[in-house]
Amino acid sequence: MRAPIRPIRGRWPSWLEGLAPLRRFFRLDPLAILDDDASPEAFREAMSSIHVGGTIKITGGDRHPETDELLIGAVDLSNARIADIGASDGSTSVDLIGRLPDFAAYVIADLYLTLRAVRVGSRTALFDAQDRCVLVVGRRLMAWPELSRVVRALYGRVIARAAARLRSDGREVLLLNPETRRLIASDPRVSHRTHDVFTVWEGDRPDVIKIANLLRRLYFDDADLLRALHAVHASLPEGGHLMIVDNPRLADPRPRAGVWRREDGRFVEVARLGEPEIADLVERVGA
Repeated sequence: MRAPIRPIRGRWPSWLEGLAPLRRFFRLDPLAILDDDASPEAFREAMSSIHVGGTIKITGGDRHPETDELLIGAVDLSNARIADIGASDGSTSVDLIGRLPDFAAYVIADLYLTLRAVRVGSRTALFDAQDRCVLVVGRRLMAWPELSRVVRALYGRVIARAAARLRSDGREVLLLNPETRRLIASDPRVSHRTHDVFTVWEGDRPDVIKIANLLRRLYFDDADLLRALHAVHASLPEGGHLMIVDNPRLADPRPRAGVWRREDGRFVEVARLGEPEIADLVERVGA
């Protein structure tokens, strides 16, 4: 996301939106995340415009079929308690749950599961849990104040008015795909919770922790990655399993994944697909 202001698709003359040099700049109205009747595909596309916590909420369905099979083949998941950390809108969680044998519990977890939306005139401002304005959406344009001082100045009055009404008029927006919400409503084994990968899991420890496209050197340095891995290690019981998945944007787009078992206070590799990016760091935990 390089440009801090983008035009909204379908709100401009068709000849302008159709120009090849400009076409890639237009985006779906991100307020589709406020629509309870939005299709799963529209919701996922709208989520790609949500920039929060230093990352973009890029998501999609059927992204991890090979790595899901790696986990299912390597670990006995019958009656397992599974935590999916950094699951974004839960699309890939729904995919995995559909492939699982009988399991005890599945928690879809992410640090950024909600936003608050406030309407100010023709614009809507979206705020994160720290009351930072992460997106302003108007009739024709969307803008990211956190990415540009100029944008913050341009939309300063709108943001200030919205912030003043955040507690009284703010609408909570759950950043879970409609498919995910329906699954949670229909299956009591499936739930969601806010969780920071740098903290130890609270409550009953999961038997399996899956972390996909979060613990990457693209986002964190090695010191922070090790801090997260130590928290994950402390969250698992002896004999519990960790799976880390990468979907790198490289010339070879095949996913990379590893499965490790907590054994004698350290992580022992039990399965691998390709070359997981931080396998070297995982093997340092407890060593």
